Amino acid sequence: MSRFVSTFILAGSCALLASTGFAQEGANPAGMSPDTPGKEAAMPAPEGSNNQDKLFVRQAALGGRAEVELSKIAQKKASNASVREFADRMVEVHSKSNQQLLRAGKGLNPDLPRDLDPEHQRVRDELQKASGQSFDIAYISAQIQDHQRTANLLQWHISMGQNEALRKYSMQTLPEVMAHLEHAKQNYAMLTQGAGSAR
Repeated sequence: MSRFVSTFILAGSCALLASTGFAQEGANPAGMSPDTPGKEAAMPAPEGSNNQDKLFVRQAALGGRAEVELSKIAQKKASNASVREFADRMVEVHSKSNQQLLRAGKGLNPDLPRDLDPEHQRVRDELQKASGQSFDIAYISAQIQDHQRTANLLQWHISMGQNEALRKYSMQTLPEVMAHLEHAKQNYAMLTQGAGSAR
């Protein structure tokens, strides 16, 4: 495959991600909000916020809430000690991170529903019905998917956000999310391959 074709496919994939992942929420990954402070002078104010910041706070808050709620279920139902330890860590870290996010995004007032989004409601229902190793695998699989999604969201916001407090939050949070993702993958390998306890 030529370098040109590879580049074209990569660009198309990025465009698809932007259109499917964020278009439903009214994002504009290609530009700034019309009301972005300082836009006319091509010097957006660092304390200002654009549409990407607002969308980021909403999506990250929804994801963080789901992490905590699903991990609280795992604290009670996980049969594997390493999975329970992982769930304990997720509740602790994401509860703290959620508070930091809302402080950094103070004033944006994201429109957050009271319950989980439909996708995480489905995951919650599946976890409530599962038990034993089946539960452990289902929970860790969901954690891998969620942390991959969160990492993508953070990387997108670092590139497209305007608010410096929120961008700082994203840059500080990304390495931690990647570490959680790696830990979840280790747990998954341990559960599905019969290896020893994950670190």
